[in-house]
Amino acid sequence: MEQHDTEDKDTCESCSTSIKINAAFCHNCGAPNSNAAHISIFNNNNLRSAFIFYLLYFFICLTVKYTDWFDSYDHLFWIEILLAAITFFFAKANWPSLKPVLRFNHFRWTILAGVILLAIIFSSVITLSIKQINISVFHTNVNMFDSYRDYQFPVLLMFYSVALVPAIFEELAFRGIIYNYLGTFLPEGLVVTVTGVVFAAIHLNFFSMLWLVPFGIFIGTLRKKYNTIWYGVIFHFVFNVTACLFDLYNQGAL
Repeated sequence: MEQHDTEDKDTCESCSTSIKINAAFCHNCGAPNSNAAHISIFNNNNLRSAFIFYLLYFFICLTVKYTDWFDSYDHLFWIEILLAAITFFFAKANWPSLKPVLRFNHFRWTILAGVILLAIIFSSVITLSIKQINISVFHTNVNMFDSYRDYQFPVLLMFYSVALVPAIFEELAFRGIIYNYLGTFLPEGLVVTVTGVVFAAIHLNFFSMLWLVPFGIFIGTLRKKYNTIWYGVIFHFVFNVTACLFDLYNQGAL
């Protein structure tokens, strides 16, 4: 499953840009590469590995959502461990290609501050909007804190489970591993969109797709622009922390 990067180059027939010989599209103009072989999960190791990795993630998320066994965090904790182990396994297999994006490239305090501010604003708008829609349309008032209320240090456990774990492992999975797999044969702009959509899909909520797709595409754009997953991790973390704080405030836990 290790991702191989070749130095062999081809030339785009439309814009004469140098492209990878195995690329299906030109990264500059998006034109298809007529010299590339038809890519499928049967003849492309990177696509096959991305498919297997995503299928594992998707199956586990389906199991959690549609079985009652994971209603307790005692059980959900082990799912978090399992997903982390799967992610680490694929990350290790792709370590050479992942190393560059695990550095904090192009770090600037102004960018970091902007990412944090945008995460707070975006999360506040989404959280308040969803709460109002749930109350007005679905006549429900969903809260996250009840799942952690009976445990020791419930607030810290909530931040760990809802904010920290997804921010690190989902970003490593989607803007790291899957992004790199797809980037070997797709234009990077298309990779940003595809990873944003498949990231949204694992949440298994059609209504939430309306904001999760832009969320994923924005984080993918940060990865593309700055060649690091860490701005995305921070955005993801702050977004979820903000949602947690709203939930805790509504539950009277703050």
